[in-house]
Amino acid sequence: MKKPVSVESELRPDTAGLLADVAELYYKDGLTQHDIAQRIGVSRPTVVNYIKQAREQGIVDIQIRGSAYKGSNLSRQLCEKYGLVDVYIARTAAEKDQAVAQIKLARLGAMALSDLLREHDVLGVSWGRTIQLAATEFPRRPIKHLTVSQLVGSVPTDALFATEESTIRIAKRTGAKCNTLPVPAILSTVQLAEQLRAEPIVQKHLSQFTKLTKVIFSVGDLSDESMVYDIGMHTKAEWETYKSQGAKGVLVGRLVDDRGDVLDSDFNQRIL
Repeated sequence: MKKPVSVESELRPDTAGLLADVAELYYKDGLTQHDIAQRIGVSRPTVVNYIKQAREQGIVDIQIRGSAYKGSNLSRQLCEKYGLVDVYIARTAAEKDQAVAQIKLARLGAMALSDLLREHDVLGVSWGRTIQLAATEFPRRPIKHLTVSQLVGSVPTDALFATEESTIRIAKRTGAKCNTLPVPAILSTVQLAEQLRAEPIVQKHLSQFTKLTKVIFSVGDLSDESMVYDIGMHTKAEWETYKSQGAKGVLVGRLVDDRGDVLDSDFNQRIL
């Protein structure tokens, strides 16, 4: 009796040339997976596997121009009302799954930023779940003389990747120089934060922020699902105190009021 052939047993050595050939037949020449399987003498599931590997290894880079999402009437209305240059709107209203909606939003943010980046830019990368997803979805597009800098320190928690991960990932996708900030995101006292900021190596990194030309960040709320609260950077009592002091959101790790101004609080002074 003939043994069933698994996808793994059919896989040839994963050479870039083989994967590129299959990707070209599928994406450029328009052959079906069945046609490709017959042409190269493997099963259709193996072809599916080859196509998947080609995407994962960066041999194939599927790009959708983010600019296509800024031409709606709503985009133009928002630009006119708030004096903005561009507004990209993710179409997530029909999504019942919040996780899927967040991925769509992050993907659009990644595409929009990729559209906007230019040679010699200095990009600041904030933190958060949406920023992580955007970094994961970031198109592979080399940009000459680009520098990517981490804006907020690290938080050791299982709730999210290390905050430097997003910075490193975007730098790899763009071939940029990468500057990470290897310090805690928050210190226990204002004095400790001031002492750490005074360290020469930290001062050198922070001084680069004056050269930033673009920044990617998300705006967080003050619900109990907020990342800042969820990962334990506040106690419940502190959280309620900050709300009573006028905190309305979180921007690049700092609490802001309803005008977007940084709140005068010990928490903001302890953030790095």
